[in-house]
Amino acid sequence: MRMTTALPDLWTDWCSVTGVPTHKIDEVSLSCFSQQAQPSQAVLAALRRRLAPPTDPVAPAWPRGHRDDPDSLQRLIRRATAIIQHPDTHWVFRLRLRRMLFAAVLLAPRSHGGLGLDRAGALGLRPDRMRELHQWIGIAEDPRACPACATWSWLDVIGTNSGWSHGSVRALGNRRDEDGPAHRHLRPDPNPDWHFSIGMLPAVDRWAWIDAYRSMHPSSLSAVISAAALLLDGPDPAPGPGPAAAAMQASPRRQMSHEEEEQILKRADELTARVEAILLEFDNGQ
Repeated sequence: MRMTTALPDLWTDWCSVTGVPTHKIDEVSLSCFSQQAQPSQAVLAALRRRLAPPTDPVAPAWPRGHRDDPDSLQRLIRRATAIIQHPDTHWVFRLRLRRMLFAAVLLAPRSHGGLGLDRAGALGLRPDRMRELHQWIGIAEDPRACPACATWSWLDVIGTNSGWSHGSVRALGNRRDEDGPAHRHLRPDPNPDWHFSIGMLPAVDRWAWIDAYRSMHPSSLSAVISAAALLLDGPDPAPGPGPAAAAMQASPRRQMSHEEEEQILKRADELTARVEAILLEFDNGQ
């Protein structure tokens, strides 16, 4: 169970008077409770944390060809993380990829570890609602494929953008994730200033200026979804230098020729370039 704390006394007293079951915490009951009992914001917040998860399983904005593939969100995060971790990835592209993964978590079906929001719900998301939904984001065994970790990293970006300088955002864009089994989402809130952001999915222009006052244009979100679909449908990204690449090459798979390996890496690089071009084309401050 995620919630183990006792229900607020005011809620249980109201339920006993009105005949509402104490476990029936939904929007209708909370609205009546708010009007009749006039609880404090702290009491309402405690009850809202117990709301049932979003009930829409359709996830209308998720790429249609992957709605029935429960591994698609984790696969997308793993592939984008490989690009994020590559030392040659430009820092602005790295920021856009982190935003793409956050958008993917918002839009992916709940059965995949996402929240199943539609486009309007994602673009209209505000910090107070994000706090309510955060507990329903999926957790993967591998930190490189973990929806909760991807969310943590983007909240760090918009929190830094809200409370710090553009130089701090650039420093964050140049930073790669630490290697190892530790999950980022288990750490404290990365940057509490994200609670003061307005748009959770802001535009990121070519110089990585992040719009702190509104969400991206709907056409830009469509481009982000297209880039995610392209990454899902394409080959695995080219591995970067280091232990991860060495481990992949040492795996007991059939031995491929140098020409085959070069062709695979070429296709992977082309895919990465196409994803970067899509994210840049529709994201010039809109």
